Amino acid sequence: MKKIINAIVAMVMLTATATYANEPNKSIPVEERVERSFKKEFAAAEGTNWTKINDIYKAQFTMNGQVMFAYLNEEGTLLGTYRNILSSQLPMPLMTELKGDYAGFWITELFELAKENQTNYFVTIENGEQTLVLKSENANSWIVKSKNRK
Repeated sequence: MKKIINAIVAMVMLTATATYANEPNKSIPVEERVERSFKKEFAAAEGTNWTKINDIYKAQFTMNGQVMFAYLNEEGTLLGTYRNILSSQLPMPLMTELKGDYAGFWITELFELAKENQTNYFVTIENGEQTLVLKSENANSWIVKSKNRK
């Protein structure tokens, strides 16, 4: 299960922004049990569009004015949800650490990934010399996941 979740995180980081930026999604047919499970979890979802990557269904939808993505397997089990967020939506310790320890950087991507009973935050920041990807699993501090020189 952990490998599946890690694969989803990788897929999200690589494709979510590009998918959202593309022309409107063409929704695909979805297994009934997947759609039933989705509607149970996200009853207030509007404008749902479905795509499938290997054996994972991806739903893009709007809920409470926020564009979100949900990932479900073929059995209808929710694997995780993803949404882009603003830095002001971060927990206070994470926002404070970004502003203090990474003051010379700007945010190029920031999202929240919720799976099971855990919420992780990912941020891509950069300055003139490097790009960093940071992750927080505990909502209290960041760890550097990758560092690339420009």
